[in-house]
Amino acid sequence: MKRIISKAITLLLVGIIVSSMAYPAVAALSRTYTLDADFDEGTLVGVEHTSVADQLQLSKTPSALPFIWIPNSNEGTVSKVNTETGQELGRYRTGPQDKAQGSPSRTTVDLSGNVWFGNRATGTVVKIGLYEAGQCEDRNSDGVIQTSQDINGDGDITNQYGTEILAWPSYASFSNDECVLKEVFLGVSAGTYENNEWGIGPRGIAIDSSNNVWAGSNGQQKYYYINGVTGAIIKTINTPNNKPYGAVVDKLGILWSSGQDSNTVARIDPSTDAVSYIYPGHFVYGIGLDTDNHLFVSGWESSKLSRINVLSASKDWTKIGKYQSRGVAVTPDNDVWVATSPSNIVTRYDHDGVEKAVINVGNYPTGVSVDNAGKVWAVNLNDGYIKRINPATDTIDLSKLIKGITGSGIAQHYGYSDMTGYISRSITTKIGTWTVDYDSGAAGTTWGKVSWNGYTPPGTSITVKVRSSPDGTTWGGWETASSGVSLSSTSAGQYLQVQTTLQIVSGDVSPILYDLTVASSDGTTAIPEFPTIALPILSVIGLMALMYNRRREE
Repeated sequence: MKRIISKAITLLLVGIIVSSMAYPAVAALSRTYTLDADFDEGTLVGVEHTSVADQLQLSKTPSALPFIWIPNSNEGTVSKVNTETGQELGRYRTGPQDKAQGSPSRTTVDLSGNVWFGNRATGTVVKIGLYEAGQCEDRNSDGVIQTSQDINGDGDITNQYGTEILAWPSYASFSNDECVLKEVFLGVSAGTYENNEWGIGPRGIAIDSSNNVWAGSNGQQKYYYINGVTGAIIKTINTPNNKPYGAVVDKLGILWSSGQDSNTVARIDPSTDAVSYIYPGHFVYGIGLDTDNHLFVSGWESSKLSRINVLSASKDWTKIGKYQSRGVAVTPDNDVWVATSPSNIVTRYDHDGVEKAVINVGNYPTGVSVDNAGKVWAVNLNDGYIKRINPATDTIDLSKLIKGITGSGIAQHYGYSDMTGYISRSITTKIGTWTVDYDSGAAGTTWGKVSWNGYTPPGTSITVKVRSSPDGTTWGGWETASSGVSLSSTSAGQYLQVQTTLQIVSGDVSPILYDLTVASSDGTTAIPEFPTIALPILSVIGLMALMYNRRREE
């Protein structure tokens, strides 16, 4: 009898083991990121863990995303170029093909990497989403973003075969290119396109720390304040002594506007809508901000360069510059770079206006911008080229020809605003992101919570958003997470992408991310290979077999 009981117990244990192997209980999956090595699994832009280890804080060095948006004024398109490789990744139409070319010129990049640009001729402002950051809209719900992109991987966008540049979406459906997000009409009803470069068309455009847009109409002498999400016009501010020609927003939220032949720089305080003026004593063309509360102003045919203290709203100095100087940019060392069209040069000045270098960049440069590596890009009107200057050597280290829309001819670049987002992300506000992909290893993972610990002094924020994917390639929409609160709209999927944003809106103290944990929902259950009754069946069968054998032995 003891032998029977012993064997029964043995078989019962075997049944338990086999049963548990047949349909395992799956615990909630989770991963915590807290060490330097953990953070390095993701992509860091504008954040770092070197000054203090095992935590993320904003970088001291200004930064931008690795893209530059180039206006192609003669063909009514805007090109997106990778600033590390020089490859053209996308080219977008700026208005309907059956209308006059929009003549896009001024561009500004928002805090998420999307571009806003003004069409001088048609009087519109257009927003294009950054495809690489998941900023586009799957409007037809097919799981794929239809947009302009480099289909054949040759680093050039052309419409030779009608596949790499999509048609402008009709205003009614707005569905052809799913990265074309907003079209804002200034001062006229929607769908009404002007055909006048000196009319309503915006010539000054800038992003503020709330990710909203200021667009200045040269002809109307007025700024429109546009909601960066909805595209709705929030308010307008008149600038009667200033013809908007360029715009930047400083770290205090003050909007500065170059005034062209009005010879003024307008200071606009959005908190009160008060407008005041500074008179540099010359034509006011391109403008650029440094990190030390200074605004630099080029003088076009006045051959002048001026510096304005934005804290005191007064001019520091005016010095002799180059004839017909246009676009202005300032690198992280606070050196000033100015494009001069007829001389085919970019001139480098120190912070006090002393000339340091002159670089020949090709035929008729109009604008300059600083990229995420601190290099300077010049865009040319007459030869189709964009050139990258290395400040370490004052030489060109990359040249890229933007071909015409049909694959022949050239695109003409008329732009001299913040084409990379360097000003908006590093001076207007300080912002950085850490983006990481977590692979749960299990298909169809149901996601539960994202939790984090951080430090947010006054005037700062930490925000986290997530999206899921079944394959790590096709992603769903973003959901903004609350720490420790169950996700509500993120679909099941094997992969979860997490983007954490640190931002300083006011002050100089960085927020800090100490750790972040992602977890699937509790009680995630795997589909068993055998019915759940396997355990009692195995045990009963084993016991019956023993009793049967025992009777035979007797």
